[in-house]
Parts: sequence; C-alpha cells; structure tokens
Amino acid sequence: MAKVFIPEIDADLQPKLGETRQIKTLLSWEGSSRPFRKKDRSYYTTIAILVILFSLIAILAKEFLLIGVLLSIGFVVYVLAFVPPSDVLYKISTQGVTIADHFWFWHELDSFWFREKEGQKVLFIQTRLTFPAQLMLVLGSSDKEKVKKAAARFLPFHEIPKTSFLDRWAEGLQKHFPLENTHR
Repeated sequence: MAKVFIPEIDADLQPKLGETRQIKTLLSWEGSSRPFRKKDRSYYTTIAILVILFSLIAILAKEFLLIGVLLSIGFVVYVLAFVPPSDVLYKISTQGVTIADHFWFWHELDSFWFREKEGQKVLFIQTRLTFPAQLMLVLGSSDKEKVKKAAARFLPFHEIPKTSFLDRWAEGLQKHFPLENTHR
C-alpha cells in the first residue's frame, strides 16, 4: 500500500486576514446585475391569473393578510420581469470578488461553476455564508475561460453544478408548468 505524503503547514507561514499584501486585480468586466430576458405577454397574464386564483382561495379561507402577501409577491415578480437591470462592475482580485460596491474575501467563498440562465452565461460562486449563499456574476461579453482561470487560482471548480433538492424541484416546476407560452 502506497503512502501519501501530506506536508504539514506551519501556521506562522500562512497569511493572516489582516496582513498587508499586494492586491492585484486579475480580471474586471461590466455586465448586468442579474440575468434578464424580456418576457412576453403570456408571462404577465399567467402571473396575474395565479395571483387572482390564490387570492380567491385566501378570501374563502378568510386569510386577508395572505392576500396582501400574494399581491406584494405578484408586484415584485412583475417589476423584476419588466424593468431591465442596471450594469455593474465585476472584479476578481488576489484578495476576493467585488460585485458593484460589495466585496467578499476568498476565505468566505467555497467553489464555483458556470451555468446558462435566461440565455446569458453566469458564474455562480457558492459562499460559506448564510446570506448570500450564492453569488451570481453575469459574464456578458467577458471570456468564460479567462474568468475560469482567474477564479480557479483560489476556488475549486465544479464541472457539474451543485444542485440542492430545492433547485431540482424548481427546475421541474419550470419544465412542467412554464409561465410563458412555449408554443410560439
């Protein structure tokens, strides 16, 4: 049986969080703040029908607070689907990842993968934090291989994206019950 040599790391040689070291921007690009695709009229009609249907059920159950929640969720879904996102600056540096004015150190991040969402290439970064659990960086016109090379210096890459039970359930719902008319 072959023995595997694992060198011990001296704690004094590891860089501390507060230590000063050269911070270098490896890659930066500008892209939309979230994946966006213009929705057609059937999407908005389906959302309105669902909100009205669930509101009628809530009226029968005399859950008037739930009606307010349903109307609020319907409004947020409408706004997110109708209003295009603003452009933000994404940066990958030797110290961490910056999205607009928010910064995350590498030790707060866990791993990364790529996925297509709303017809756009997106870099997903899993965090070690409770909130946000994932970061989404829309690549836009940025080269996927350059981004992969820069992020792989600090984080492990997943060829097959991590999916939880909730992710698989949501994808199944979208597949079997689309909110847009797919027959056009």
